[in-house]
Amino acid sequence: MAGGETAFVRALTPLSASPPRPSFLAWFRRAVAACGTALAVGLADLGGVVVAADLPAPAEFRVLSYNVHNFFPASVPGAKSAESKAAVIDVVAGIDAAIMLLVETGGQESVREIQDMLRRKGCEYPFSSVVEGGDQERRLAVLAKWEPVEVQHDVTAFYNLGGLHVRVQRGFANCTFQWANGYRLHLLGAHLKSKVYHQLGQTDMRRYEARQLRYLVNGILDKEPDANILVVGDMNDSPNASPVTTLLGRRYKDEKQLYDLRPLDRYDLAWTHLWQAGDVYSRIDYALATYGLLPEVDLDKTCLPELGSLQLASDHRPLVVTLTPVEKSMAAAVLDRFDQSIRKVPNAVPTAEAERMIGTRKARRAEEQDNGSEAGDTGEE
Repeated sequence: MAGGETAFVRALTPLSASPPRPSFLAWFRRAVAACGTALAVGLADLGGVVVAADLPAPAEFRVLSYNVHNFFPASVPGAKSAESKAAVIDVVAGIDAAIMLLVETGGQESVREIQDMLRRKGCEYPFSSVVEGGDQERRLAVLAKWEPVEVQHDVTAFYNLGGLHVRVQRGFANCTFQWANGYRLHLLGAHLKSKVYHQLGQTDMRRYEARQLRYLVNGILDKEPDANILVVGDMNDSPNASPVTTLLGRRYKDEKQLYDLRPLDRYDLAWTHLWQAGDVYSRIDYALATYGLLPEVDLDKTCLPELGSLQLASDHRPLVVTLTPVEKSMAAAVLDRFDQSIRKVPNAVPTAEAERMIGTRKARRAEEQDNGSEAGDTGEE
């Protein structure tokens, strides 16, 4: 990471991500002005959580994306141990992000457990929303210190494969946050199909799910060409694989591409997942930003933090993106830190052009469709 260890430590210094709450009267007046449904949700479900739009934009704040690996209720088979859950909470509390996407939660019960454990650590996340996708075990969840202005999770996305109508397994998280200065952030979250064998072909399933997510991004950009969109989550594939390149949208012009922020640890390494059985380190978790959002991203504070007992907590590492919610103009210095829409790694060994693993779709498909090696070859779910 640029700036070395000093920059890495600075990246996790406390931020004032939770501005003082407005008075109850101010909140109540805003709620009354809203529609009756919004008022009912605000009072019944959100427990008084403050709407970001009522607050001045913070100087900066963190967004966390973290696969917490089977954080299920204790009664569910395969749930992680109490020690592992405590390790997850230590990691999350140490990061103290303002907004986070958690992957592989067990749904509402698990999210309440996470909120309670964090509260005992002094970290309040009054807003939470679970994506009720088709996967009954592993749910996406968004937790935040503020209420978004819009929650539009997509749990109906589908594609046609092998003559079947196939639903995106975990759905897509979709929350929009807005502050008093008018700055809007669209947070999209995903957990794409794993590499575990499926009769329809896990690679094709993941590719089609990625395409549906890209359609969601395009839909926002069609309405807001300069939209600040951050796409995070576990994509279950490598940067050169077609599901990820589909998301990046390299065939589009700069303004419609997604940029791979490639969070780095203090050694400038980018791997996010460890498959213990094979000692395989891979990058399958991502933070992708639109062209409009790039100037507001602090790349030196966009990192893979090393806090607590990471190995006990999960087989994934947490990703942190640091943002300044004030519209800025694009600068050449920002784009200079990217190569083909992927963040450059400082001091990396140069890769010969002939060795670049971009290739054609046809070549990638031939390489990826060895279903005999797909059956759990990374242990990923």
